Amino acid sequence: MTSMLMTLPRLRNGEGLGRLLSALVALWRQGRRLRAARRYVMEMDSHMLADIGVSRAQAMFEIDQALHPGSRRRD
Repeated sequence: MTSMLMTLPRLRNGEGLGRLLSALVALWRQGRRLRAARRYVMEMDSHMLADIGVSRAQAMFEIDQALHPGSRRRD
């Protein structure tokens, strides 16, 4: 599971239901992409991951970072 939460946008005065629905669809699509990517990595065996030089934990971390680009720490 990821530790990053998807948050719903807040509607301001004058903003319609369409904006909220489009944001919900975008969150739904993002969740589907995340699940598909995680499923693909989980189906890979350890030899395939070793061939590309990454562990399963590193692959999952990179998936999370790719789907949440603003959350990466810069040291």
